[in-house]
Amino acid sequence: MVHKKAAIQNILEQNTTNMVFYEDSFAKTAFFTKEISNWEIPIFYFDFDLQYTGFVKAGITPPLKNLTLLYPENGSLREDLKSVIEKISKKRSLVIIDSFNGFFNILEGEKDIGRLINSFLMLLVSSGEYTKSTVIVGILSKLNDENKWILYNTGRRVIDNEHFTKIQLIRSENSILTKVLNPDNSSNSHLIL
Repeated sequence: MVHKKAAIQNILEQNTTNMVFYEDSFAKTAFFTKEISNWEIPIFYFDFDLQYTGFVKAGITPPLKNLTLLYPENGSLREDLKSVIEKISKKRSLVIIDSFNGFFNILEGEKDIGRLINSFLMLLVSSGEYTKSTVIVGILSKLNDENKWILYNTGRRVIDNEHFTKIQLIRSENSILTKVLNPDNSSNSHLIL
């Protein structure tokens, strides 16, 4: 067991792309709330399910000076993505996609939606590689019978790559257990928030 506060941040900084799998949206929001307060670089938070934004607006979660909240209500997803891609290509930043499921929902009806979303993610990742930016994608998901991650509500398979850091969040009483996963989805190590 590792209990260092910066341990999760160190793990997330090892790869540009990080997948955070969860079944409990409150565990995900608690994880992001606690984790992003440790980052001093610019943070661009795409809040597709509006849970984190709601907590900030209600005063439950304090606003951070280095945090830019982006959400679908403003109707400018493509412009927001373009702006963030440009910024992270110039300065090391943290980008959070919360959540992958909401990303699908907002683009529902688009032709080749899976390909479109994967393209957006790959643009973010490739733009951030030079500056060593970090992209974290939260995914409401579960393991299927083939030990593959699928979206909780649709059953769509989640993109997977051996170069992604994968973390599973599990709420346990008053804490969040984070499991760092191997490429085969077995647990590598546990951290407690």
